[in-house]
Amino acid sequence: MAEPAKVSSVGDPGGRSVLVVGDLAHREFAPAFRWLRDHARVAWACGMDEAGERLAGPVAPQVLLVAQARPGRFSRSQIERLHARAPLARLVVLLGSWCEGETRTGQPWPGVTRIFWHQWECRLAIELAADQPGWNTWQLPRTASANEVLEEVATGPWPKGQGLIVIHARQWIDFQGLDAACRAGGYATLWQPADRPAFCSGAAAVLFHGRGGDPAEATSVAELVTAYRPAPLIPLLDFLRHDDARRMRKAGAVTPLAKPFLVRDLLWMLQRCIHHHHVDVSGMATS
Repeated sequence: MAEPAKVSSVGDPGGRSVLVVGDLAHREFAPAFRWLRDHARVAWACGMDEAGERLAGPVAPQVLLVAQARPGRFSRSQIERLHARAPLARLVVLLGSWCEGETRTGQPWPGVTRIFWHQWECRLAIELAADQPGWNTWQLPRTASANEVLEEVATGPWPKGQGLIVIHARQWIDFQGLDAACRAGGYATLWQPADRPAFCSGAAAVLFHGRGGDPAEATSVAELVTAYRPAPLIPLLDFLRHDDARRMRKAGAVTPLAKPFLVRDLLWMLQRCIHHHHVDVSGMATS
């Protein structure tokens, strides 16, 4: 992958302006950066000095996106100095896998929207598009608490759909949680226990409640993909890693969703996958 800092294209001229600072060549961030190139007006900076030069112009970006693959890549004072150069910009950090324990053992930057590398599609892309009322939590001030952000998410409109969602889960309690989430979005559900394989027709999508980190799970996913084709299959995995995502895509699944996730994340993924499936099979358009 070529470093985004060397890419001259600024993407969609009508999109939001974003300055990306930090670990530009990190493999976990590559899908998000590819999306940004196509949907936003992007400038790139490997470090804080280069970012300062980018902010010296008369027009500040709307979003400062700091890409941090590991904890400690930048200090809080560096982040605050950067934001002081563009105080009206929304401050967001895109985090790599090594940052997962930061809220328990470290000191996360206060007032900074945190998005992990595997959440970019259902959070970063949604917020930057901001074409649906109530979805854009970035409108909240930096001083907003985590509870206030969650309240904004919960009270906003959830993605709605229809159809049957087959839920492949080992335990009834896992099915119950996913069943409640799916029904909140307008879907019907069917439990498919792992130890009692049985297949039905007419599924709109399949949810695979897995663990992650187990290459053998890709075999089960591949079998389900074949059995329910062309319905999309969404894996739900603990502690999602780059290799897990690669194995699942190779098995025919869509991009996995990491647990724990917000109900909105799941419903957005279902809506997106089912919509793309219907468009593809209808012959109206393909992507």
